[in-house]
Amino acid sequence: MCPWWEKVAMMDRIRVSSGTAPLLGLAEWKIDVKPTTLYFMVGEKCTGKCAYCTQGKDFLSRVRWPSFPVENATSNLEGKAGRICIQSLYYNGVVEDIIEAVKKMNTSTPISVSMNPTSRENMERLKEAGVERVGIGIDCCTEELFNRWKKNVPPWNEYLDGLRTAKSVFGNATAHIIIGLGESDEDAVRIMRDMYRQGIEVALFSYTPLRGGEPPEMGRYRAMQIARCLIKKGKGSFEFEDGKMKELHIDGYGICREAFLTSGCPSCNRPFYNERVGGPIYNYPRKMSDEEFKKEINEVKKYVRICTSSP
Repeated sequence: MCPWWEKVAMMDRIRVSSGTAPLLGLAEWKIDVKPTTLYFMVGEKCTGKCAYCTQGKDFLSRVRWPSFPVENATSNLEGKAGRICIQSLYYNGVVEDIIEAVKKMNTSTPISVSMNPTSRENMERLKEAGVERVGIGIDCCTEELFNRWKKNVPPWNEYLDGLRTAKSVFGNATAHIIIGLGESDEDAVRIMRDMYRQGIEVALFSYTPLRGGEPPEMGRYRAMQIARCLIKKGKGSFEFEDGKMKELHIDGYGICREAFLTSGCPSCNRPFYNERVGGPIYNYPRKMSDEEFKKEINEVKKYVRICTSSP
C-alpha cells in the first residue's frame, strides 16, 4: 500500500455530478433543476460492500459522476451555489484525499463532507482544512438492519459515535437515513427523534432499487417526511399500531409545507438523486406548487389518518 502522501500526489482528477458540471462550465448538458449545492466525489473504488448501494463505474444512485481534472473542476467555485458537498467512498487514504480536494477548492463557500465515521483527530484535521460540517450515512434505522445491509464498514456504534463526534467538532452534523430498507415507521421515528435530541440534522432518502426490490410506498415516505419535519420543530405527535403509523397529529397543514423538500445540510437540494426526471419525485429539489402540495398531502392520507386542529 502506498503512503498517503504519494496517493495525494496521484489524485489529479475528481468526479463531479452531472448536474454540477454544467454550472462550472465543464459540460454543456441540459439540467432540469439547478443544483443549489455543488456536488463532488473523491475515490474510485469503495471497499464497503453495502447490499443496497447503487454505485457503478460512473454512477451513484441515479446520478452520473464523470471525472474531470481537479484544477479545472475547482478553479471557479465562488458564488456558484450556496454550498459545496464532497461525497466520499470508503477506502484507505480517503481523509487525505478530502483534505487535498478542500485545499484545491480554496473558496469561502461552506463545504460539507459526506463520509463514513472517522476519528476525532481526522475530523479536526478536516475542520482545520476548511470543512464546515460532516454528514454520515448511517442509512439504516436499527442495528439489526445495519448488520443485514452494511458490510465491510465500521460497526453500528462507530457510526453513532461518529455523528456525535462530528457534532462536537463542527457544532453540527447530518445523519443520512434511508426509508425502505425494512424498518417500521416506529423505527424511523425513533432514530429521527434520537438524532434531533442530540442536535443532529436528519437527511431523508428513499430506497433506490436499481438492482431489484421496490421503493417505499409514496404515502409512507411522505408520512416519514412529515414526521421528520415535526420532530425537528418539536411539534406534532404520532400513534402506532404494530410498528405502523396509525395517526398523525398536526396543528395544521401549513406546518408541513417544506416537509417534502430535500432535507439535510443547508442549501442542499440533490436534484433527482432518488428519482427519475419524469417522476415520481420523492424529495422535491425546488419550491412546490399548491397543486403539488395538495397532491402529496392526499398521498399521506392514503397511508395514515391525519388529525389537525386547523385547516
